[in-house]
Amino acid sequence: MRWRKVCGLLLAGLLGACGGGGGGGGGSTDAPTTEPPLLQTQCVAGSAASLAQQATPRQGRNTELMLLACAGTTLSQVRWTQNAGPTLASLSTGSQALSVAPDAPGPYRFDVSYLDATGQAHSTPVSFTAAAAADTLPVLLRGEPSALAGSKLSLRAWAPTLNATEQAQASLAWTQIDGPTATLGDTSTWRLVFTAPQVSTDSVIRLRFSATLADGRVATGQFSLLVQAPATRPADPLFTSASPASRVYPYRAQGPFAQALTDCVYSPNLSRSNPNNLCTLGRLPLLGQMTAGAVPTLEQVMQRVLVSNDWMGAAFENFLRDQDTYGDYRRMLASVTAIVMGGQVRPAFYWNATGAIYLDASYLWLTPEQRDTVSESPDPRSNYGAALNYAQPWRYVKDNQYAVTSYAIPSRLSRDAAELRYELGRLLYHELTHAGDFLPPRVHASLNSKLYVYQASPALTASQDLSQRLPFWQSILQGLARVRSFGDTPTAEQIAYMPAQITAMFSADRVNDSYSYSVPTGASFSREDAAMLVEEGLMQLRYGVMRDVAITNPLLATANSADLVLDWGQRGRIGEALIRPRLKMVLAEVMPWLDPNLPDQLIAPLALHAGGTWGANLNPQASAAGRAMALTAQQRFNEQEQTTRALRER
Repeated sequence: MRWRKVCGLLLAGLLGACGGGGGGGGGSTDAPTTEPPLLQTQCVAGSAASLAQQATPRQGRNTELMLLACAGTTLSQVRWTQNAGPTLASLSTGSQALSVAPDAPGPYRFDVSYLDATGQAHSTPVSFTAAAAADTLPVLLRGEPSALAGSKLSLRAWAPTLNATEQAQASLAWTQIDGPTATLGDTSTWRLVFTAPQVSTDSVIRLRFSATLADGRVATGQFSLLVQAPATRPADPLFTSASPASRVYPYRAQGPFAQALTDCVYSPNLSRSNPNNLCTLGRLPLLGQMTAGAVPTLEQVMQRVLVSNDWMGAAFENFLRDQDTYGDYRRMLASVTAIVMGGQVRPAFYWNATGAIYLDASYLWLTPEQRDTVSESPDPRSNYGAALNYAQPWRYVKDNQYAVTSYAIPSRLSRDAAELRYELGRLLYHELTHAGDFLPPRVHASLNSKLYVYQASPALTASQDLSQRLPFWQSILQGLARVRSFGDTPTAEQIAYMPAQITAMFSADRVNDSYSYSVPTGASFSREDAAMLVEEGLMQLRYGVMRDVAITNPLLATANSADLVLDWGQRGRIGEALIRPRLKMVLAEVMPWLDPNLPDQLIAPLALHAGGTWGANLNPQASAAGRAMALTAQQRFNEQEQTTRALRER
């Protein structure tokens, strides 16, 4: 997997490892109607918060309800409770803003409770009356209704009554109606990717979407976004503008570590130069410190969870309950302080500054409504390595089929919770290997509670030991990894390497993926090497899921994955005789509960058909025999979606 944050040296030794409006207007008129105003109460002397909502919510349209912190204060433990009107689907009752779409006209009421900065409890009613639908061209705008200042996020417009031809021929436009100026991306598509403005106090921006059809009819909608200001803005933030913290809150609001999670895991108020604003292992201990060597219970895990929406915590809890068949994930979670899940976390990563793993919620969604709250903003490393003359695609397969099914966002399909077994499972094996590398189970009982996480690692970790005793050999490929993983500008020599040369080097080495060569600036060894070994090894040993890796010609912007021709490839490279001992070494340290001989059960690698296409090699035996079957439409979509993602998300 390639959704990893590339983390550098911070705070003299913090080394990170990664992977990882509703209403109103529009309708069937020939021109856009005037958008209704935003109603907002004012902060008066001594108040902690104000409210904002649409003036005229309408049936079948989205409307946003927002709780704004007054200048100089912060709000916590927010909770929305609906107590009047037909039940509205809300994906988060713990954030400062809700986006709902009334299915029926009539009155609705919520009560919103919260704590102010002094810990004083407050509660206030929020009421609105939804007008009956008044047009034949309803447009819903969907996305996350609140975000921290400077966040990158996205919105999508949906016009359910338009057919595919009408949608394709429509002229589209996004505009900002009011509020501090946001940085809008491409404003001519159904999806808007944009950056929230920098603000010093909680503010509201409104965005408007219009679709002008070929016959002159116009469909419109609007969306209100609450932009939350950090309590303080350090000059040297721990989470920088290149990878800012996003809005999250403790899933267990009353949990024993809720305040510590809020203060020192994913806050924009954290400073690089002041490690004292991080948590020590006394204030926020590892899960393993609390269990005395026992497997963490589900409740103990969930007390360490931060989310940007309630559904993420629920999905993670159900995954651990139903899909953690072997108990691997809960055991590995003993090495973390917290689990963060957010719609704007991209890429996923582990960071020893906080001892937490940060998971992209795109691995967790089950319904299209949940997916709506996950930003479509691209991985910041999308174009790394584009100048190189080769590619190394990868995928996970089971029984000659993609192990993970891809779903087109416009199709608005749901997926079964069982599908997360492979999608989320591989991500957890990878990121939790990083956590176990920095703080393996053998040290949990003896950790000094006065230390910060980054100070507590043993003198020799699994990845260090691996690099000393069984290192990889290819320094050239390590240099190329700096281009592909960290965005270094390639040299002329690096650009000149062709697939056959890469094959000769990689196939003779003892790593299972090109990402294994990733060594960040200031480090002398790779931590991704160990994580890639465990990720592939456990996916095969636990689930019978095999990993394909290949070396091909580059994937050009105008091409698709069917244009990739293999120079070389393997299915299940982790089973190579030179690689198995390296996996054993890492597993003994980060997963000591496993049978040390378990890697001996790995299947010997299967050669992919050189000269065949990446798609045809989904069934390598058939491809080699010259009888490759045409891919189905779903297989082709899986191939294009996952191959494109694998090649760009380095």
